[in-house]
Amino acid sequence: MIRKIAVLALLWCAACYSSGPSLGTCNVAADCTLPDGGQLPGVTCNQNHVCAYACASVCALAEACVNGACELQGPRITSVSAPTAWTSRLLPVTVTAVVDDTGGPGIVSAVLRIAGASNITGTTGDAGLVRTYTFSVPGSVQAAGSETPVNFTIVATDIGGGTTPDRAAGTGQLRIDDRGPTVNGVTVNDGVAVGPAGQQIKWFAQSQATPIAVDVSMQDNGSGVQASSLTLVVGGARIDSGTPTCPGSSTTPTCHFLITPSSIPTSVVPTGDQRQLQFSVTGTDVAGNAVTTNQAAVGIDGRPPTIAFTVGVAGTGSTTSYPALFADCNGGAVNAAMYCGHDGSHFWRAGDGKYNLVFTVTDTFTAPNNVGSGASTSGSTCSIAGSTGACAVTFNASNNTFTFPADFATATFTSATDGTGTVSVTVTAKDAVGNVAAPVTVSNVNVTRVKWMRQVNLPAISGSPILSTSLGLLIVGGNVSAGSDAIFGLRAADGLSVWGTGGTKPPGVPAPPISSITGNMALDATPSTDQTHPTPILYVNSGNSLFALHVAADKIDQYCSSRVSLTANPVGSPVIFGAGAAATVVSAAGGTVAAYTTTLSATGGGCFPISTFTFSNTTPVGTQPALGPPSANGSAVYLPYDNSANTAGDLGIRSIQFSGGAFSSPTSNNLGHQPSAGSNAAAISAAGDLFFGVDVDRKFYRYGADLTTFKWATTAVSLMVGQPLVSGSLTFGSTNVLNAYNTSDGNLAWSFGTSLTQVSPPTIANGSIFVSDARNKEMVAVDSTSHSAKWTYAGSTATAPSTALASVATEAALATDGTLYFGDAAGHVYALISDSSPLMSGAADWPKTGYDNCNSNHAGNTGFVCQ
Repeated sequence: MIRKIAVLALLWCAACYSSGPSLGTCNVAADCTLPDGGQLPGVTCNQNHVCAYACASVCALAEACVNGACELQGPRITSVSAPTAWTSRLLPVTVTAVVDDTGGPGIVSAVLRIAGASNITGTTGDAGLVRTYTFSVPGSVQAAGSETPVNFTIVATDIGGGTTPDRAAGTGQLRIDDRGPTVNGVTVNDGVAVGPAGQQIKWFAQSQATPIAVDVSMQDNGSGVQASSLTLVVGGARIDSGTPTCPGSSTTPTCHFLITPSSIPTSVVPTGDQRQLQFSVTGTDVAGNAVTTNQAAVGIDGRPPTIAFTVGVAGTGSTTSYPALFADCNGGAVNAAMYCGHDGSHFWRAGDGKYNLVFTVTDTFTAPNNVGSGASTSGSTCSIAGSTGACAVTFNASNNTFTFPADFATATFTSATDGTGTVSVTVTAKDAVGNVAAPVTVSNVNVTRVKWMRQVNLPAISGSPILSTSLGLLIVGGNVSAGSDAIFGLRAADGLSVWGTGGTKPPGVPAPPISSITGNMALDATPSTDQTHPTPILYVNSGNSLFALHVAADKIDQYCSSRVSLTANPVGSPVIFGAGAAATVVSAAGGTVAAYTTTLSATGGGCFPISTFTFSNTTPVGTQPALGPPSANGSAVYLPYDNSANTAGDLGIRSIQFSGGAFSSPTSNNLGHQPSAGSNAAAISAAGDLFFGVDVDRKFYRYGADLTTFKWATTAVSLMVGQPLVSGSLTFGSTNVLNAYNTSDGNLAWSFGTSLTQVSPPTIANGSIFVSDARNKEMVAVDSTSHSAKWTYAGSTATAPSTALASVATEAALATDGTLYFGDAAGHVYALISDSSPLMSGAADWPKTGYDNCNSNHAGNTGFVCQ
């Protein structure tokens, strides 16, 4: 041995020291000295604290240094061969080892040792000092459920009883796998996530042909995941297709599975059905150990949800209830004098958008686990047959209902004569993955045109109702007995009686002495800051006086009145000039026409005439003609007159200018007849030119504004009801039918009705003309193009109170929202939903007897806007 190597070996190999005769004791090598203090050569302090001679060379692993010489202690294990592949605990593992006892007495045996297990004796067919032993190790040496490699050692014994020193033993590991792969996480990709956060599962349509991608992260620290064995199963049935791919390490792979919903066995999800599937990953590791227990979820949905949609009376279990009795009428208080279209079993034809139609969608059925993806919160639709507006469904998470507005304004709707009919409504729905529910149609949703009907304390309604949008009021008047209110203010929206005036009042409440109202009243609602002339002011001709009434929120709180003539009562409707603080009112009585300003008070202020003009005859001197109802266009006031009591055959039209607060320039034309209806003088429609009817010859006429220029006359009619109305190219005459004449030449364009006894003045709207007739006691919507009835309303005696019309209706007032207001001779006031909107009036129109909804009786009135 090279010395340097031997010296280095001596530093670490205690077995290389002699155990021969003692050369003295020691603690360290320096203690081993000669008597003269010199160091003993080749001697050191051994592990027994004895100075000893070292061996001359490094001893082999199975040798020990004895008396300075390396001696063999037992057989050597020169090589060990154990399988590198993992095996199952159910199988034995074969290990081989080469045992070398060269220089020894010969080998007796070899054993394989595993901590905690019995030694395993090897077998060999060899002879001699070098032999190969085989060990059959049972798999059970591995702890159950473990995949940690098992360490082992191999030692041998010789004939002399020497055993392999630890340093010469063989070692190795047994790869025995008794633990299957574990699933760390499952991710289902795409789909529709349903459920609360942290508990959501993904849902897919059963019809989906595109595979669902499922990613499974796994771990196996032993033999590794056997990818080809992996499947996804539900109750033993496989639901995935193909072999998953498991890229990356076999010990920590993420495996990609594919599930084709349409290919899932029908035993798992029947065709056209739905299931929330709890699936497991099955398979083994390479050693055959099964994947440990695991579970994940996916939803497969092939069953459409169901819709519950019914409309009925509240308390009957319908998903939608009709508005409650008297909802939106009379402030909600039931009133025996009033009928409300919200009678508990009807919606209004229009204006019910604040109420909702309600339906529910169910995706859970009675079969076990038959729970679907749930209703799509955005997949429902609604349609109202014939409606032109959008129908939008809203999902309400608080109660899991779907709602949409009950807006039937443009729905296909045919009403009976009581105003009722049905509309058809259809709803659809989907579940979260798109399965479409069977649509549900309710074809008989009850709808009514009747918004409300009120019986006011009047024997009959007179004239056209006043409709004020700014006040929200409908004002009606009529014939009364002494001490009773002659005028009522009703809230247009719901028919609530806000105030009445004219009759006896409690102390402190103004009580203007108004008797019966026989013609139109006029309203000026133009804002005024003049404290002596506050608006709104209602102008009324009643008895022998003109009245100006201030309309407060809940009553008439101030008024004034004035006689126009000491010999005659006012006729027709007042005429408003100007507006607001600058307004004056013109009234005519006898042969006098007068203009007034007003100063109001709670006890009756002053209605002061600022200008008065009396038409006096020169023959006989001082006599006066009888003036008919006035009307105005611009600065001109037009009045029928009858002077035949003073001069035979003297009848016709008179006019006078009113400007700058004064009357001037009176003119007259003796036509030999005056504008009239029956035995009464009738107002002139001052639509630029002058349009009027004459009862004597029962013709309608058109004259120029100069009173003398004749334009045309119609053929005779059977009955003259009132003044003609002008709307664009047509002039309407009310007789026993409704006649429409060409405004240009007076020729008959078309007629509506046959021998209706009497028809009311029409109300002109976009696409419709509203007219009432006395024979049938009904209000009719006449189509402006076909001239046939769109709908007819006569009311019903079956309601409480009765809504049946008692007579021909008054001329109607039409609101911008399409509500048609009118009265009858029994004191009924009606609010019907008409399906039409007001027609914009042209400069040359006179579309109502009062000209506008305020009955201002004045075309071309600068500054006045009906409010």
